[in-house]
Amino acid sequence: MTPGVLIRASVIALALLSAGGLTASADDGRPPAPSGTGHPPTSSSIPLTELRPSEIRSAPTPTIAPALTPIAEPLRAPARKRELVLFVGGYGSKADDGAFDELKTRFPSDRYEIRRLGDDPQFPYDTYGGVDANARVLTDQIRNISADYSGVDIVSHSMGGVVVDRAIAGGLSSDDGVVTYVAIASPHSGADFARAPAFVLPIISPVKEIVRAGGVAVARDPQSTAINDLATARPIPPPRGIVRVDASLATDGFVNEFDARDPGVPQRLFLPASPRELIDGHGGSLVNREIGDLVVETIRTHEVPPDRRDPITQLVAPILWNEETRLWRRVLLITTLAAVCLYAARFLPFCRGPIDRINAWCGRFVRALGR
Repeated sequence: MTPGVLIRASVIALALLSAGGLTASADDGRPPAPSGTGHPPTSSSIPLTELRPSEIRSAPTPTIAPALTPIAEPLRAPARKRELVLFVGGYGSKADDGAFDELKTRFPSDRYEIRRLGDDPQFPYDTYGGVDANARVLTDQIRNISADYSGVDIVSHSMGGVVVDRAIAGGLSSDDGVVTYVAIASPHSGADFARAPAFVLPIISPVKEIVRAGGVAVARDPQSTAINDLATARPIPPPRGIVRVDASLATDGFVNEFDARDPGVPQRLFLPASPRELIDGHGGSLVNREIGDLVVETIRTHEVPPDRRDPITQLVAPILWNEETRLWRRVLLITTLAAVCLYAARFLPFCRGPIDRINAWCGRFVRALGR
């Protein structure tokens, strides 16, 4: 084959290739290639597009995904602090005497922690000691532990209420976490059963050990620093920010209606509901169901509950308490007169010796009991 033939064949082939490229360009919608160039053949149709070449963007370069951060555990709400219910016992009581056991069962352990003043050796409660000294112990204990609780609820009985009164008068307040204060059978205005011995015993000193022994055998020692303080106790103004309420049984002659006066504080007086409450209205106040309900509702709601006493209770209870007060004041008067007569009998020549020997024996008896 001559060179001319080869050149001609090459030109024809190039022309045919150019014609095929134009046909393909017309079919796929792409702009015609410049002269002398062409698109490579394709076996499948290319979808039409309205984008111009300058608007066609290349796919972004793939990047390596960052390492996954482990998902943290869901946040849990902090455990809710319990409230502290702090019981303050009365004159001559002990932290383990079980006096508040009936009330303790009324508070669920998941919401409340129960403590009693005197159960911690770091904060000793001498119920025969000075009221002001015990008030400082109470204040120190509450300020030491109140941060561990959502609030502090104080429930007192008898002289315990005077201790709390003195603590509040000395600065204990809602700023220390105290929320409620319920006083049961408390002599806020002093006690007749403290005033009589505080005045008489120093006068009848030669026979006072006989009187003390009789008091210890029947109830409590009638001579102590606490008795002297109870004889002159006075109520305090209701503290701001602390919910206050008092409760008593109408058969309580030991802390009578005049002793329990607490101006400005709501007072609820209830009737006895059992033989024990009828005979011993003072100690029975700690087991009375209605008083227990009042204590629990006050602490639970942090408010003074509505007066739910029935009309008979509201009518009869004050009358009964007035009669009970008169009865026990007569008992106190007779006891005081008996002590004075014993002292006078000692001046009789044939009575002095026997009375002195009995007084000495009673002194040993009282000291043996730790008094």
